[in-house]
Amino acid sequence: MAMKGDGGMKVFVIIHTTTPGGVQRVGTYEVYWFRRLGYDATLLAIFKSKVKEWDLFQKLGVKPIYLSRNEAFGRAVYPLLLNLMSITVDDTIPDAIFAHNIPGGQVYLSIKKRYTKRIPLILYLHDPLVYPISGSFYAICASRIPSITLRLEESLIQEASIVLTNSKKTLVKLLRIHKNKNNVGLQDKIRILYPTLNTPIAENEIKKDRKNYLLTVGRIDHEAFLNLYRIMKNIDLPLIIAGSYHPYNADALRIIRLYNDLRSKGKNIKFIFFPSDDVLLELYKNACLFVYSGHENFNMSAIEAMSAGCPILVANTSGVCEILPKSLREYICLPKDRIDLWVNRILEIVRNDESYRLGKECWRITLRYNINTHMSKLVNVLREVAE
Repeated sequence: MAMKGDGGMKVFVIIHTTTPGGVQRVGTYEVYWFRRLGYDATLLAIFKSKVKEWDLFQKLGVKPIYLSRNEAFGRAVYPLLLNLMSITVDDTIPDAIFAHNIPGGQVYLSIKKRYTKRIPLILYLHDPLVYPISGSFYAICASRIPSITLRLEESLIQEASIVLTNSKKTLVKLLRIHKNKNNVGLQDKIRILYPTLNTPIAENEIKKDRKNYLLTVGRIDHEAFLNLYRIMKNIDLPLIIAGSYHPYNADALRIIRLYNDLRSKGKNIKFIFFPSDDVLLELYKNACLFVYSGHENFNMSAIEAMSAGCPILVANTSGVCEILPKSLREYICLPKDRIDLWVNRILEIVRNDESYRLGKECWRITLRYNINTHMSKLVNVLREVAE
């Protein structure tokens, strides 16, 4: 396989949109680090969102190629057309394609039509049986006829050289869904790649004297924000919500209204919309506790917090719990719907001043799980399909 200093392989990384989010961050960082390692890497996105362009692209020097610049068309109709059209990005045949989730796989199939040479597909499924483009033909149909998404996913799994999942929970779910679906050899080509894009801060940068606020970070339409709303009704600690949302997303607007209602009743709650990575790092370094009371197949925000020496409290079904030692997992991973347990554990950590100790424990784990481990495994995957 061509490596750094040998001209580099040509690699496409495909995501569905560039609205701030976990999958989009993974794809963008992968392109950045592939380039650092000497590969000719390109980031493709199905459509450009009307949301203010993410500062991450400028920070990393990664400019996405959009297949559709009209969000309404790209969101609703373009995914349907992907099954019919042949996409041309440039005249050079890619040596491999990393496709994130089902829409990324659809783009792969459209690119593949143009070439007679087989292009290896590495399919990274973060959310099995989910079509993440809301408002699209497939998302609307899948809500009524789930078998549509199932058939799409099956076809992509059969096409893929390797299937990656973001946690053991996702892997088990995928195998259970497709066990009897003619996916011969799925067990052999499926594996876990934790999306650990974090970079641990130096140990001497971990703050002992932290500010007395809770922090949550993520896409504001998630169930975690509803559970946290119920938690905040029972405690009086300050809360900072750092996240993104789409102005057309009704769930996000509802959640924001709920928190504004708490603010009107005297709760100390602050929103920071679309924070930069530099702002996020400072928030993580100073928060007494990161709280995310909803299931995530992994939870990249949680491991970002850990890398900054910030202790976390997360749902016990989240994939990030898989990398924690048993003793720590039992303490900071809670059933997502047991609001009483969340309230008691938050107050226990704050009252006993456990933030620094727990933060150090979390930070040590990120010395073994970070961007270096993620990319080294990804390069090994690329080496495997290129053989």
